[in-house]
Amino acid sequence: MAKKKEDKIKQNTNRETIDLKEFMLLDAKKQDEKIKETLDLIYEGKLEVTKKHIEKVLNICFDTKDNEIYLPGSLCVEKTGSKLTFFFKKRNNVGLILLFLLAFLFVAGFATYTGVQYLGRLQMNQDLDGDGIADLNIDLDDDGICDINCDTDKDGKPDRNIDYHNNRKPIFNVLMDDDTLFNPVNQDTNNDGKCDINCDSNADGWPDYNIDYDGDGEIDLDRDTNNDGIKDLDLDFNGDGVCDLNCDDDKDNLCDRNCATIDITGNGGGTSQEGDGDYGLSSANLIVIFESRNNVVAENIYPDDQEEGEGINTTVPDLVFTVENTTNRTLTYNLGWLINSNTFETDNFWYRVVSDNGGLNQSWTTAPFETTDFATNVEIAPNTTQTYRISFTLHGTGEEQNIDQGKVFDAEVTLELNE
Repeated sequence: MAKKKEDKIKQNTNRETIDLKEFMLLDAKKQDEKIKETLDLIYEGKLEVTKKHIEKVLNICFDTKDNEIYLPGSLCVEKTGSKLTFFFKKRNNVGLILLFLLAFLFVAGFATYTGVQYLGRLQMNQDLDGDGIADLNIDLDDDGICDINCDTDKDGKPDRNIDYHNNRKPIFNVLMDDDTLFNPVNQDTNNDGKCDINCDSNADGWPDYNIDYDGDGEIDLDRDTNNDGIKDLDLDFNGDGVCDLNCDDDKDNLCDRNCATIDITGNGGGTSQEGDGDYGLSSANLIVIFESRNNVVAENIYPDDQEEGEGINTTVPDLVFTVENTTNRTLTYNLGWLINSNTFETDNFWYRVVSDNGGLNQSWTTAPFETTDFATNVEIAPNTTQTYRISFTLHGTGEEQNIDQGKVFDAEVTLELNE
C-alpha cells in the first residue's frame, strides 16, 4: 500500500527545517512526533508516514557528520550543522518524456534507444519489503543510473555499491574506475573456505557480521569473536558506522563500554540479561531500553493510605522501559521477575503494568515472592515500539500494618525473546 501512495506524491517546492539544538532537548516520544509532523507537512498527507521513515530521519539526526538520506518521492533529508532540511529533489517530468517519445516515434533508432532507457528506469528504486522505501537499484540523482545496491545479474540481490543498514552509502563491493571491487562481500582471508570479513549469513546480498566499514581489511563492527557465525561485539544498530552496544575499544575481544550480556541465537535474534547506561536488554531484532534501571528496590515503605510527611515514604519510583521490534515480522516475548528478595509478610505489596501498542496491561496484583514470568507470548508488531511503565505500592487496608514495616522487595525485570 505504501507504494501506491508514493505514486500519488506530488513534488513541491516546500522546504521544512528542524532546529537540531532544540530537537535534542525533546524526549524520544516528542522527537518522533516532531519528525512525523514535519513529514506530514511536506508530503501534504499524500504518504502514510511509518515508523521506518521516522527511524531513518532519527539516524541522520544523531549522525556526527553532515549527511543526507532519501525517502519516498525523492524527498531529501539533509543534515547541515545544527539544521535538518526536508526538500524534494527535482525529478524529470514524465509527461514531457512521453511527448518527446511520441514526437520521434517514427525515428526507429532513436525510439529504440529511448525505449531501452525508459525500461531501465523501471528497474530503478525497487522496494523489496513493501515499506515504501527503495532497497535495490537506488538512483540517488534521478539520472536513470543505479548508484547504490545495484543488481547487475537481475537476481533480486545487490552486487555493486552495497550499503550498510540502509545508510545509502557504497560500503561493500564498491565499483572502482578500473572495474575492480573495493571492500568485497564474503572475504576468505585465510583460504580455509569460510568467510572472515563482510560475511553475508543469509545470502540476501548484504553483509551481516564481521563488518569492515572503511575497507582497510580490519573488522570494525558486528564482530563474531568465537567463529559461530553470530555477532558478539561492536554492535551497530543504526548503521552510522559507530558502535552502540558491547563496544570493544582496544580490540582485545572484551567489552569496554555499553556492555550487556547477550544471548543471540542468530544474527536476527536474541536477548540480553543486563545493561549499562541507557541500554537494557538488546539484540539485532528486539531492543529493550530502560529509562534508568531494570530493577526495583522498595524498602521502608508505608501503606498508600498514609499521608506523606517527614519520615513517611509511600512512593516507589516507577520502572519505565521500551521494547522495539526492528524487524518486518511479528515477534513474541516473555516478561518475568527475577526475585532477589521479598520479605513482605502479607500480599499487600502490589505492582501494576501499563503499556501501549499492544503490550501487556495488568491491573494491581501482588508482587511475587519467587522468580516467575508475569506475561508470556506478548506480541509486538513489525517495526513497532512499546513503552512500559511498572508502578508499585504498599496497599493500605485502613488498619494497622506494622507487620510489613521495614520489609524489602528487591527484583529485576527480565525479557526473553521467543524463537
